[in-house]
Amino acid sequence: MKVRNKTINYNIYTKINNKANRILDTTEVTLPSIENGSDSIKGTGILGEIDLPNLYQPGSMTTIISFRGINESAAEMLVTDNLEIRWITDRFDTNGLKNGIDHHKAFLTVKLKKFDEGKVGSGESSDGSYEYEVLAYKRIMNGEELLHIDKLNSIFSVRGKNLLEDMNKYL
Repeated sequence: MKVRNKTINYNIYTKINNKANRILDTTEVTLPSIENGSDSIKGTGILGEIDLPNLYQPGSMTTIISFRGINESAAEMLVTDNLEIRWITDRFDTNGLKNGIDHHKAFLTVKLKKFDEGKVGSGESSDGSYEYEVLAYKRIMNGEELLHIDKLNSIFSVRGKNLLEDMNKYL
């Protein structure tokens, strides 16, 4: 059994004109939360009410990147449409009693929603943030695609299988 523990380190990159630029001075990233819309149904054959999720119809997805202080990277973060997040987590193999790592990547197509420069105070960090609407999200772990959601191209893929494929052929 493999027990995952915590993030060892991470980096964030913007992609502008097919060039990856590493962003410095960030403190954490909140990855998108995937929540399907839903409708409540009730009636004959249903005891009470069921809040039934809409099939593969995620609501608004956002990602937030927090930073210590404003720097030269800020201009790129304000105009980028593409983010790449790379991170390493540790794991412990209980069978072989060995430590190891998992490597992760997330590719996001985004639009800036909010830029908060933070505060200015003597001896304090700015603690600002960027908040983005996520239009497409691809999540990879150890080289395997786990999840791919692309709202503009009707893709909702889990482990390489587009769950919308059967529906898309009728549209």
